[in-house]
Amino acid sequence: MGETKQIKVGIYSPYLDIFGGGERYLLNIASSLSKSHEVFIFASPSFKQKIYSLLKIDVDGVHFLPESIVRTKNVFKKYLSFHNYDVFIFMTDGSLPFPVAKKNFLIIQSPIHAPKLTFINYIKLLRWDIICYSTFMQRIIKNRLHKDAKILSPSIDINQFASNNIVKKNILLSVGRFFPYPHNKKHDVLIDVFKKNYNRYFQGWRLIIAGGLTEVGGKKVFEDLKRKIGTYPIEVISNISFDKLTQLYKEAKIYWHAAGYGEDLQKYPERAEHFGITTLEAMASGEVPLVFAAGGQLDIVTDGYNGYLWNTPEEFVKKTYSVIKDEELYKKISQSAISSAKKYSNTNFYGELKKIITE
Repeated sequence: MGETKQIKVGIYSPYLDIFGGGERYLLNIASSLSKSHEVFIFASPSFKQKIYSLLKIDVDGVHFLPESIVRTKNVFKKYLSFHNYDVFIFMTDGSLPFPVAKKNFLIIQSPIHAPKLTFINYIKLLRWDIICYSTFMQRIIKNRLHKDAKILSPSIDINQFASNNIVKKNILLSVGRFFPYPHNKKHDVLIDVFKKNYNRYFQGWRLIIAGGLTEVGGKKVFEDLKRKIGTYPIEVISNISFDKLTQLYKEAKIYWHAAGYGEDLQKYPERAEHFGITTLEAMASGEVPLVFAAGGQLDIVTDGYNGYLWNTPEEFVKKTYSVIKDEELYKKISQSAISSAKKYSNTNFYGELKKIITE
């Protein structure tokens, strides 16, 4: 398969209107492949402008087709629509259609999205290759579906997040969508830690929590967080533009993440962070990440080298303060974070993607 538009690729996600990390991942796949191949996404063309505004992903080379083509229950009609695709990429919500393209790739984002291993699904899976974000998900897929998954870690545009000569401020930043289940980002934990330790450790600092608010269930989460702020220097903001978000990344010194804390992750592994693309964006901006030690974050952060892993609130505060009080340590970890983030560039992502779909 050469670098000409000879491969016909179909892409679909039932979650595309959410515009979260998973959707960014899938759209990066579409954008990357469209530079050399013919790519079709089954979604409303009206998403195009929103995709660029919120995510700054160029999908001008991607064709948009009606979602109803994928959603039809007419198996014969679906077969006629897809049998001439060279590649079909499906980000599953737990469902598993019959594979009808020449090559079929199933993206499983999290444990809760893994299809049940019924007899029918077992037969279907024989012709699906599985893609996931991290070693965390790779292990879960192997245990549940008895299949080896290929890891294609999410990527970022390194240049978009580079802080360059921007003066860093005393900001603790956390970024993540506001929603209650199954993957609560534990923003409330961050607020509680900040408030409890403000007078002793965090005076002169601000905590900013930014995220998408696209689901009904998230509204209560968002309002509850706003009520928790009190008189402390804490901001909770939703649905800001991509430009404003990247500015926050560039200005902040430290990145906080708590998804998975306080949960039984053996029983509910979906409550851990599946990868941590916002952590990666923060690192590319020179922030020092302090993330709960579980899930896909373990692929990104090496404790004491390019950030810190924590297990208890006490450890979280101690490690944060060590960075706050020691400017040389901050600079050292920050530079290692920037260097580590380059591994996840769009160029490397496309190289890995090409290997997966052509092997």
